[in-house]
Amino acid sequence: MTVVDDIRGIDSLVAASPTAGERERILGEWATGVEPYDLSPLVTVIRHGHMVPGTRVAARYDGEVVSYGELFGRLDGIDAVRGSSALPSPTGLAALLAEFVTASRVGAGRFGCAGLLLGADALAVAVADRRGVAADRRLRRVDPAMRPADVRLLALPWGDPQNTADLLAAWSSGATVVVPTETQRRDPAALAALVETHAVSQIVAEAELPIRLAESGVDRLPTVARWDLVGTGGGSALPEAVRRLSPDAVATVAYHASAYLGAVARGPLAATAWTRPVPGAKVLLLDEGRLVPPGVVGDVHIGGRALGAEFAGGLERERFVGDPYEPGARLFRTGHRGWWTSEGRLIIES
Repeated sequence: MTVVDDIRGIDSLVAASPTAGERERILGEWATGVEPYDLSPLVTVIRHGHMVPGTRVAARYDGEVVSYGELFGRLDGIDAVRGSSALPSPTGLAALLAEFVTASRVGAGRFGCAGLLLGADALAVAVADRRGVAADRRLRRVDPAMRPADVRLLALPWGDPQNTADLLAAWSSGATVVVPTETQRRDPAALAALVETHAVSQIVAEAELPIRLAESGVDRLPTVARWDLVGTGGGSALPEAVRRLSPDAVATVAYHASAYLGAVARGPLAATAWTRPVPGAKVLLLDEGRLVPPGVVGDVHIGGRALGAEFAGGLERERFVGDPYEPGARLFRTGHRGWWTSEGRLIIES
């Protein structure tokens, strides 16, 4: 991300304390996302999957296909919330995708051993955010029956716990999920072929993917109506790459960090850009434990309802600290640096 010159110069100054008014605005308006008004218990989210027609395709992976009937036909939602290790299904695909869920809690299989210890409430908060992002709020004077199918390509790294929330959100919305193999995920041409073959309507990926696709010679991806990007890279080239690939698409970019399930902050795609925290999340910019005023760079600390209690195996446990402004609450020191603009936009250094 390109840092504005007049902001960058502030980093060399001694961090002043915010005024009383600034402190009230930061803690009361900017740092904490609003409580999600439509949060459904996770068991309800899973129940939505049972209501989708059983013949609809739930997921595709490396030539395998699983329908909603196969995926949810024998699934007890309550058992899933309590942490069942696999989703019952006659196909190996469902068990493979179920690793997303188990990995977000304890770490498993190809995801490594650094999962997050999270409860159903954290998953429900993250899924509520993902469902909101997927909803296309543009006015469409089109018969709903004529709209294109909702097909989502999940191209984040396999070890990213956000995959858990994306899968549950997609399945509770009746969408088809396309999961690339790790080889396909690393190959822009292979990803473009998946988009074309399955008429993908939404892509969830690292922020650099549109640039990689454009540089590899991909011209247009006309079926993509939404780009849901994650990361701090790309700079000014990223919006241009998205416009070239999908001129009519809606695009958002999100900041997330280890120890938190899903996005922490989200905003419209632009060269400089984060908006405020997503519902249920919290961001504090601190300098040696002190709140910094707008325009001053600080260390990014995150908290909220989807923050992992600790890493399984005790990894990086020392980065969890107490919240100096909320007794009993915990924060995670991300290792990133950032600042608030005077309008309350959160900017993260790349």
